[in-house]
Amino acid sequence: MGRRTILAALAVASLCVAAAAQAESYVVSVRRADPPKGFQKLRISKAVVGGSEIRVWANAAINPDCTAIEPGPALRILSGPEHGIARLSDDPLYLAFPPANPRSSCNQQKIPAHAAYYVANAGYTGHDKVVLQGSSPEGRVREITVDIDVR
Repeated sequence: MGRRTILAALAVASLCVAAAAQAESYVVSVRRADPPKGFQKLRISKAVVGGSEIRVWANAAINPDCTAIEPGPALRILSGPEHGIARLSDDPLYLAFPPANPRSSCNQQKIPAHAAYYVANAGYTGHDKVVLQGSSPEGRVREITVDIDVR
């Protein structure tokens, strides 16, 4: 991160702190604008009711014309849940690319993808967690921690 970027971030943080003194309350956080090269850690939250199966993550690698990039992405379970079952599946899925993404036209068709699913043990309620690792053909690796609130 360059000196100008750091100074700009600090200026924004200072303005937010000044505004907080006049308003109710604010949370200010400063973080890197770009993830570390090649590796990224993510933490996401999901909720599920009872023994229903939910998809907790999916990854795909496609071109703007909706054709699959080969070799495709990979997905694996690094750490399974303590109170349920996680499974992987290689099924075509409908994905939801945002409108600004050139792949948004692909949202109307199923795309080859890898997905991770979770189902809680019968009768369990509380917190569970699955840790996944996904990689892309471009050399990006993500460690995805999925916190699951079982209701």
